[in-house]
Amino acid sequence: MNGSIKIPCEWSKQEEVWLAWPVQEKWWPNLRRECEEAFSKLVSAISEFERVRIICPENKIESVKSSVGPRSGVEYFKCETNDVWCRDSGAIFGFSEGGLAALDFRYNSWGGKFPPWDKDDALAEKMALETKARRIRVDGFVCEGGALEFGENGTLITTESVVLNPNRNPGATRESVERLMEKICGVSKICWLKGGLANDDTDGHVDNIARFAPGGKILACVCPQGNPSKRNLDENLETLKNFSDARGKKFDVVPLPLPEPAVCFPDGSTAPASYANYLAINGAVIVPQYGGRKTDFEAREIIKSAFPGREIVGLECGIFLREGGAVHCLTQQRPSLQ
Repeated sequence: MNGSIKIPCEWSKQEEVWLAWPVQEKWWPNLRRECEEAFSKLVSAISEFERVRIICPENKIESVKSSVGPRSGVEYFKCETNDVWCRDSGAIFGFSEGGLAALDFRYNSWGGKFPPWDKDDALAEKMALETKARRIRVDGFVCEGGALEFGENGTLITTESVVLNPNRNPGATRESVERLMEKICGVSKICWLKGGLANDDTDGHVDNIARFAPGGKILACVCPQGNPSKRNLDENLETLKNFSDARGKKFDVVPLPLPEPAVCFPDGSTAPASYANYLAINGAVIVPQYGGRKTDFEAREIIKSAFPGREIVGLECGIFLREGGAVHCLTQQRPSLQ
């Protein structure tokens, strides 16, 4: 590790959004056509507002181009990956010494759950080289982009169930992580949430439960009785209401419902579906939708109020959720130096 990096808020001006194409047959088995159509719609939605960089092996580029169609504002990065969740394995872009920088944590597929992950662990370095970003490798710490929600004035929200999990960082404490984040990212205040959504393979990523928004807001997920995430979300809500920035200013905590009725996996268990897994881009916010739930419209209106002046684009994410994520999990933004 050498140097530090400033991570801008997601709603800052962006240069492009990266995502990895689902090229392996083991991903979305028996749903390949539906999967590629969903990814094409995601690319289409983002490229209306800014450039998209698609990660895929060189020998797959022509077939991916055929799926995406003739669309301007789409470029390709020749690279192999183990999986598609670019938010977690890819570089976390920011600024250092007046230029672009890329934070590169160790990656172990959410605590060693889905081997192999060697190509994914190498992805951040390759993204840094491609963008000529200054790479800051943190060799002694395992983490994913979806576990860290960066706000203004040196604030961060994360979860103990991920960052302090022995399957990633045995022996880590709040204090040791706070010292590290202050050193590498200039973070001065961390809001520690206990855990995330039930049945989340990530062990509880924060980008499914609490997100910063402009104007000192935090969108915090809530759910009704009977949802297996109820206890965690209630406790998180109280923690967030008591969180303040480095200047002692409290945040305006806005409840954001989980999809209702709850989205379920084929076996009947509750899936970690969340509207908080949105992506803020230039002039718009891409918001997950879940098959016409009664909360789909409500969530769009809440996010629209939190991001005034931006177009709210709803994107059906049921197919993505089959593998455990949604819009934010699949993407990684590169901020603009301008």
